Amino acid sequence: MATKERSFSRHVINDQGYILQYPSVSETAHLLQGEPINTLAESKYQQCPLGTKAIQGDRAWRYCKNSAAALTVVGSAIQSPAAIHTDCTEDIVVAASEGETYAIGSHDITITSTANIAAAPWSTANGAAEGYIMINGGTGIGQCRKIKGHTAAVSTSTFIVTVYDGWGVAPVAGNSEVGIIENPYASVVVAAALTTIPIGVNPIAVTASYYFWCQTGGPAAVMCHAAIPVGTMAICGTTAGEVDPMSAFTTEVIMGYMLTPGIKDNDSAIIYLILDT
Repeated sequence: MATKERSFSRHVINDQGYILQYPSVSETAHLLQGEPINTLAESKYQQCPLGTKAIQGDRAWRYCKNSAAALTVVGSAIQSPAAIHTDCTEDIVVAASEGETYAIGSHDITITSTANIAAAPWSTANGAAEGYIMINGGTGIGQCRKIKGHTAAVSTSTFIVTVYDGWGVAPVAGNSEVGIIENPYASVVVAAALTTIPIGVNPIAVTASYYFWCQTGGPAAVMCHAAIPVGTMAICGTTAGEVDPMSAFTTEVIMGYMLTPGIKDNDSAIIYLILDT
C-alpha cells in the first residue's frame, strides 16, 4: 500500500549549533544529508518528521504541525491532539488480513472502523501517518508501533494500517484488539482543561495547519494567568494557553519552574520548561 514515507535531511550538528534527533521514519542514508533549521520560523510544508527533537544548549524543541486553529498568542501552553473518539483508543477488532499475512515480522494489520473512527484524520489515506498503534488486548498485547501509512477509514468497513517495525507477536484476527492515536506532535492545540498531554509553548505565532518548532525544554517566555513566585512550579490545564501557580490547583500538569515571577493575568514570564530535556 502507499505510505507517507519521504526523505528528510539534517545535520547532526548544523551551523546554527542545533543538534537534531530524528525518529526512525526513513532510511539512514536519507537522514544523513544536511539542511539548516530555524526554530523561530513556520512553514507550509513539512520539513522534518513530526516529533523531531532539536537541542541548542539548555533549550529543546519538537517539530509539530498546528491544528486548523491559528496560534495567535506567542508563548501559549500547547497540548497534543485529543483522540477524535473513544472508539479510537482501545478495543478495535482486528479483522482478517487484507494486506500481508499476519506473521512475526509482518507490517500490515487490518482493523475494523466505526462511524466514529471514520473521521479526520483517519478518514483520509495516510492522514494519521507518524501516529501510533498498540495491541491493547488479546494475542500480541503490549506491542506499540509507529504508523508508516494507512488506507482511509470508511464507515464500518475495514482499513489497513502499515507500521515501520514488524510485529514481534503476530496479530490474530478476531482475537487481537488495538488502539490508534495521532502523533503527539500533530494537530496541536492551545491547552485549557487538558484532554491529553501538554507538549510545550509556541515561540512564534503560527498559521493554521502550518509546521513549527514548539519549545519543550529550558528557558522560555510563557503566558501566565496569575502571580507566580520565582522558583515555584508552573502548571497548565486550567486556563486556556496560560500557566497558573501550583498552589491554586492540585490536579493539573507541571510545565516547569519560574525563573522570573508571574506578575498578573496575560503577562509573560520566563519559565524553565521541563517537558522535554
